[in-house]
Amino acid sequence: MSKHTHSDEKLMTAYYKAVEFFEENKKHVYTALTIIVIAIAGIILLVNKNKANNENAGVALSQIRRTYDNNEFQQAINGDSLGSVKGLQYIVDEYGSTENGQAAKLMLANCYYALRDFDKAEEYYKDFSGSNTLLKASAIAGEASVNEARQKYGDAAAKYEKAAAIDPSSPFVDQYVFYAAKNYVRANENDKAKNLFDKIKKDHPKSKYVAESERYKSILNSTN
Repeated sequence: MSKHTHSDEKLMTAYYKAVEFFEENKKHVYTALTIIVIAIAGIILLVNKNKANNENAGVALSQIRRTYDNNEFQQAINGDSLGSVKGLQYIVDEYGSTENGQAAKLMLANCYYALRDFDKAEEYYKDFSGSNTLLKASAIAGEASVNEARQKYGDAAAKYEKAAAIDPSSPFVDQYVFYAAKNYVRANENDKAKNLFDKIKKDHPKSKYVAESERYKSILNSTN
């Protein structure tokens, strides 16, 4: 018997076994296929729904943006009195799982911070889960600012450091590092503060915070 004939016999045997298995398990196979089709359809619907929700959140966000930029924080939270322009709270509640909803969440936290409602501000800063690294860093810096307002300077400094490390290409890195250093000074952790002041001068020589960092260092050196 040739190798070719032997191979054909193996293929035929495998085929008949497959047919036999299908006939014996026909009901289960159809059920499994139905589940797969339903799952795929569900995923497609979910993706389309998320896309639509993100677009809706983007439209609502653009409508309330001017109010937010004008520092009208309470109205930015609630929207207009007629309900034609939705506020940030509505956008977050309705579309918080989308990227635009997450951006609205950060703006909402900023509004509560400006209104000195630090508990709500911290809640929304901590709850931020968007994928944009610039906004991630801003949310962590927001947590730091809440700690700073509560005079928890060591915690604030650590959070600002964390914010600076999120995205090294961020234009706010030098600012976060400077704020971290200032809070270490307030927390009497002068060695950590000096290291960060030096880091600003080394890593960001053109930063507007270099001169201020040098001033702080002079004060710290004079007290030693």
